[in-house]
Amino acid sequence: MTSDPSSENRAGYDRWAQLYDTYVNSTVATDELYFPSVYAEVRHLDVLEIGCGTGRHTVRLASQGNRVTALDLSPAMLDVARGKLAGAKNVTLVEADIMIGGDWGQFDTVLTALVLEHISDLRLFFAQVSQALKPGGRFYMSEIHPDRIAGGTQANFVAADGEQIRLTSFAHAEADIQAAASQAGLCLALQQDVIGDDHLVQLNPDWVRHIGRRMIRIWVFAHQ
Repeated sequence: MTSDPSSENRAGYDRWAQLYDTYVNSTVATDELYFPSVYAEVRHLDVLEIGCGTGRHTVRLASQGNRVTALDLSPAMLDVARGKLAGAKNVTLVEADIMIGGDWGQFDTVLTALVLEHISDLRLFFAQVSQALKPGGRFYMSEIHPDRIAGGTQANFVAADGEQIRLTSFAHAEADIQAAASQAGLCLALQQDVIGDDHLVQLNPDWVRHIGRRMIRIWVFAHQ
């Protein structure tokens, strides 16, 4: 019997949910420091967020006046997000897997953070994104830098019972990401590497080892 990466990751993120926002993680910290400034221009739009998790970015998107539909496959992560977004009338949280499909309508903007490593089929993923975008819309994406993923870095955590959990991940080459996006009608508008710096060390002195290292990459694609 073959394993189902989506089911495995749903179970893994369900276990991580209560720890996620306080868990010491240099990749998430880098994403928190630098990705929001890239999508700060997204205001008063209809936004689809893929893999919203605990609502880290959902809260910011909502505070910028956007109407947000936020998807995640983990019910436990969504429960945490609901607590943060209680009373937010411009946010709809949905338990769903973008790879299975669904008719969520079309959006001005699609956004995802630290999700692509869990996607096995890049062409299907970008096709789903393209289908959800209005003509002229933009897709904002951050991910562990391809060099780090190629070196074996992947999402992982230590559960409350001490078990080391490694989520199912896939190492995608930059050329494959670009090809899948292009085939889906998405044109690269911005590509930015985020390098480890003193801001990380201020959060955790142990992260001095990341200074000068390419931590995450941020892409912005425009729908042709």
